[in-house]
Amino acid sequence: MVRRRKRRSSPRPRRARRTLPRPQLGQRGWIALIAAALLVAFPPTRAWAVRASEAVSRALADVRAGEARDREVQAFARQYGIHREMAGAIERAARAEGVRTELAFRLVRVESGFDPRALSPVGAIGLTQLMLPTAAELQPGITRARLYDRDTNLRLGFRYFRRLLRFYGDDVELALHAYNRGIGTVARIRRAGGDPANGYADKVLGDPGASPVGPVSADTLPLPPRRVDELGPARVPAGL
Repeated sequence: MVRRRKRRSSPRPRRARRTLPRPQLGQRGWIALIAAALLVAFPPTRAWAVRASEAVSRALADVRAGEARDREVQAFARQYGIHREMAGAIERAARAEGVRTELAFRLVRVESGFDPRALSPVGAIGLTQLMLPTAAELQPGITRARLYDRDTNLRLGFRYFRRLLRFYGDDVELALHAYNRGIGTVARIRRAGGDPANGYADKVLGDPGASPVGPVSADTLPLPPRRVDELGPARVPAGL
């Protein structure tokens, strides 16, 4: 009896497994995926969600405010024909000391024509034309050389002007008279029934939009020399 050999069946070809394509995620995608996983694993409380929403809102508001300031600085730089760096320094100092930005630019324009090395015949120094004794009232130990530093001069000048504004109840014209002539002179003239105006406030304020574009015109030339009693440090009462 002949036995038949069993034929070995050839192995069946295996079917290739279908693999899903791996998602190509960038850095932001992975961060979003991890954040979503964390939110699923640790559901946020209502208070946490509120705080997170407020933080995002504040961050967005800060970004928008910064962009608005940048546009404002660019506009002032074009209006006055000055470098953006100088315009940015004036804007920062005015904001830090609580002085209206446009008024700060007008004040610097009239005082120094945006020249940080400006020196008046009576010894007023820098962009805001501060006298050394007045600056020493604001920052004890300040030196004459330090007053030529752009940012220091702007901060102290605007700080002094802001104190004058508080002293005169936010009367801009009176504060400008005192900035130019001194508190003592303004008080003496007013006690005698006179008007302390000498044209300086008009030069700073002018008509709306009157500040020139480009080079400073002749109307910003220094005023006539002041009297001896007008040259002393203008003291603002303590606490202002």
